[in-house]
Amino acid sequence: MANTRKKKPARRQGPARKHQLTKALDPMTVARVSSAYWHSKVLHVANRLDVFNRLAGKALSAGELARETGADERGLDILLIAATSLGFLERLSGRYRNSPLANTFLVKTSPRYQGGIVSMFESWYPTWDKLYDAVVTGKPPVQKPHDQGEEATRTYIYGMHYRGVAQAQLLAKKISLKGRSHLVDIAGGPGTFSIMFCKQNKGLSATVIDQPQTLAVTREIITSHEMTGRVHTKPGDYLNEAFGSGYDAALLSSMLNQESPAVVQDIFRKTHQALAPGGLVIVQDQMLNDNKSGPVLSAMIGVNQLLHTPGGSAHSGQEVAEWMVAVGFSKIRRVAMPAPSPFTVLTGVKPS
Repeated sequence: MANTRKKKPARRQGPARKHQLTKALDPMTVARVSSAYWHSKVLHVANRLDVFNRLAGKALSAGELARETGADERGLDILLIAATSLGFLERLSGRYRNSPLANTFLVKTSPRYQGGIVSMFESWYPTWDKLYDAVVTGKPPVQKPHDQGEEATRTYIYGMHYRGVAQAQLLAKKISLKGRSHLVDIAGGPGTFSIMFCKQNKGLSATVIDQPQTLAVTREIITSHEMTGRVHTKPGDYLNEAFGSGYDAALLSSMLNQESPAVVQDIFRKTHQALAPGGLVIVQDQMLNDNKSGPVLSAMIGVNQLLHTPGGSAHSGQEVAEWMVAVGFSKIRRVAMPAPSPFTVLTGVKPS
């Protein structure tokens, strides 16, 4: 029997509907992501040529900068135009000067200097070129930066310090350690967070545990902040050694995503053992959201861990909270951090 029901006419897309689709699907997304390294390489080279420090407080032409840096004038001018387009420089009548962004973050005399971060990410560039190999084999193509010699360690640790200063100041204000006496900062790297917590809380001292080669740089940073009497260092391997005992606060910052879930849970067990009853654990990392769909920075950190570590990846806040509970921490709480902080912060308490 023939179907006599009339088919509904196909819904036509009007101009407004087409406009919405075009707006939602940016046709430049693929090209922009594919070429994103163009931007970073311009910044890496400008930083390596010390352009931003050379332009501190003055304007120079490409020719003048070429004579100072030993670079080719045409090549340098092309680079400077690109750096200008990215917002790091300003160009006026053929002369270049730093933008407010560069003056704030890329000049060494600025208290918010982040040039070490640029050097750190540039040093990782060859490793990222091996991402295909890491995905196919599941193994890191290189060792961690701090295993590659004194200079690589210095670059890495100072990069961590410069990147962490603002977040450390923010975290020390958000979480009060008033009344607590001794913080243990496990794998504390440059000691930036211990320094800021001690500055914020009178009577608090801190111990930074990390590898000896890392702590050589850490002590320089502690001294530069005039905190040698309150922030101490203790050589130790968090993978193979206990953390001590009797602390009333513990910090695990930006170190969990470089380890596998099994290792993270072992770190939580040793942290629990190191704390006195009532002790507070603070966990801070760039974590994934609970359905593991982002944010982008946390997801990219997971990729970076694939390249640099045998078992690391980005973990979700929900996973981390569950692992804390599994070893005996209670009163798990998420501490909201204001933008642009990219961190998720969890706290827990060792029951009395």
